[in-house]
Amino acid sequence: MKSCFVLLLLTFCFSATVFAQQRLIICSSEQNPDRSISIYAESQAFGEYTVKLVFTSLSGYTSTVNPDVALVTVPRGRTQIAKLTPDKSAAMYSMSYTSQYFPGVALRRAPDSLFTHLLPGTEGKELLISKVRSLSETMGKQSPEDYYATGFQYQLADTICATRAGVIYETSDEVNEGEKKTQLFKSQRNRIGIQHKDGTLGQYSILSPIKLLVNPGDNVLPGQPLAVFNKTGDKYTVLFSVIYLNEKKAYANSNFGASQAATPFSTLPVIFYDAESKKGISLASNNRYPIAHPKEIVGLELSKKDKKKMGLQ
Repeated sequence: MKSCFVLLLLTFCFSATVFAQQRLIICSSEQNPDRSISIYAESQAFGEYTVKLVFTSLSGYTSTVNPDVALVTVPRGRTQIAKLTPDKSAAMYSMSYTSQYFPGVALRRAPDSLFTHLLPGTEGKELLISKVRSLSETMGKQSPEDYYATGFQYQLADTICATRAGVIYETSDEVNEGEKKTQLFKSQRNRIGIQHKDGTLGQYSILSPIKLLVNPGDNVLPGQPLAVFNKTGDKYTVLFSVIYLNEKKAYANSNFGASQAATPFSTLPVIFYDAESKKGISLASNNRYPIAHPKEIVGLELSKKDKKKMGLQ
């Protein structure tokens, strides 16, 4: 059975604006006894984040980071991200900065787009693939060259599973009503974000009510249940994309909004494991695919300990 159902996705639902509103990371500065200044990032986020420091004024100091714009990776907790040492010969001293933060590590090169992902469902079931169009395309414009996303259609009581291993950095199940029609601009949507070992971020944007089975900070394995569609709705659908923080874009832009032109993230095409051909493929819209979790795919990123735990050795 085929479907012509088309989904519209506002690129990067996990935008910089959303993270800023949550204030997961707060930057502050302190003067040390030797008159140097330390800039700290206090992070309540899970996983690695990147703080962008933009110095609007810096005079009379030597900086441990780029004195104009700096990208610094921070873990959870308090981290010194820059230190400013006064120049004894300087006539005057001034320092001011602004900061932003984004999930993930800023990458200079795009990660491997040929990594094979599992289909995000329960083994033995099937998922129907829906076409996902970019916001630009819905406005009659050409989609960005690096725009990729996949729509998965489920049934009531189905389970959403992890496509690969990683740490949960973002979850939301606060939206209790399903979407009756696709929204172009939807800042509030149930979602799950997973940070992978290679720096990519798996984003699950969910159009129906769900019951979360994971929390931020959890380490998940490939095929592990993430959430269940537990309430009657109109669209048991997940819009899935894999993104990464593009270092070039992050340096180039001073102010990020929700628009595609401003985002510092890039998307990657995704290869999924196909149970019929027993290899990784690009999924075709309006087709159904059986879900399988073969050991060789599940174990791709796992440690010996995790493989033993899952009975893969």
